[in-house]
Amino acid sequence: MLTIQLKLDNTNLNSKIRKSMGILEKYKNWNDKYVLFSGGKDSLVCLDLAYRCWKDSFKVVYIEVTGNTHPKCNKYVHKVTSEYGLELIHLKYDRDFFDILKKYGYPSFLSESTRWCLQRFKDRPMSEFSKNNTVNLTVGGIKQGDSYRRKKWISKHVVDGVATKIRRKYYGRVQVYPIFDWDNEDVWNYIIENNLPLNPLYRHIGGAGNCIICPAMRKDEFIAIMQKCHKFFYKWKKAHEKLREDFKEGKLRGMKIVFHKFDRFYNLIKS
Repeated sequence: MLTIQLKLDNTNLNSKIRKSMGILEKYKNWNDKYVLFSGGKDSLVCLDLAYRCWKDSFKVVYIEVTGNTHPKCNKYVHKVTSEYGLELIHLKYDRDFFDILKKYGYPSFLSESTRWCLQRFKDRPMSEFSKNNTVNLTVGGIKQGDSYRRKKWISKHVVDGVATKIRRKYYGRVQVYPIFDWDNEDVWNYIIENNLPLNPLYRHIGGAGNCIICPAMRKDEFIAIMQKCHKFFYKWKKAHEKLREDFKEGKLRGMKIVFHKFDRFYNLIKS
């Protein structure tokens, strides 16, 4: 299921690595630095780059999506962080993702203002953490190769790997994206060349499993969850059936375009 395409000539990647290390080097002596590690391939590369540059002078923040994160992702993050000898802060919201889904409908993947999954399950735990802890700087794994929208946002708000527009103040007064100009092939090459411990869920379901049911997920990703993650699939099925009733009664909340996409997925069960 997992297909990786590698570049034969890594000259450009080596240049990007030096650039990424140069970005991080500027903040080597800062206190209260955190790498945001989701268990995914991009944040794994950022974790390794930060460790190469900063050694153990930073901490790792992992935010679980309560009820919608695969336990193997949790286990993987704890294992990898321990192997690096770093302190891990494991955060999560106190409500279940699927309970919120039933109530509010599907979140948007096009706008942060209607993306309650990000607001509740990522931003709120980080906001609560920052109330009692100083957060000067965070490192995130977003990059231009993620999507057209991400590329557009980076070109507008990121200069030399540092955000010029702070997304949320509780993510630090400086927000660094050291692989902002990498693509997916760069990431895979780096992981393989440096023998980094890849999350095993990539080979099982094609992703990290930090957010099993995602509003932006593709049909093939949904089928993998349906076939291999039965517990999550049935939790989603129960929630979606409730939303189908809401739709029939004209009281559906959330993004209707996302609901209809998942309703097409729902019909796969019968086919």
